[in-house]
Amino acid sequence: MMPLFRPGQAVAVGPERPRPGDCAVYVYGGRNLLHRVAGVSHGGAVFVDDAGRLEPHYVSWAEVRGTVLDGGLLAAGLPGLCYARLRRALYAANPFN
Repeated sequence: MMPLFRPGQAVAVGPERPRPGDCAVYVYGGRNLLHRVAGVSHGGAVFVDDAGRLEPHYVSWAEVRGTVLDGGLLAAGLPGLCYARLRRALYAANPFN
């Protein structure tokens, strides 16, 4: 299954605070990264990758740069959460994809 975004791909990012299921750009370990928001709290958000290869990690709101605006239907909200769960389930079943 192909990733939603490719390395080096340009995306439009808005200043809105992301919600669960949204894709967002954030700073982690000194790098700008783009992953999906799995959950939010008062102080920040938990990010995951759709394939389930990375451990979920917490990022404070100060490090979140914004929500991806042009990722299509699968980059936001409930459709994004469903897509991410399906991808993680498929990866867990066959990690060589």
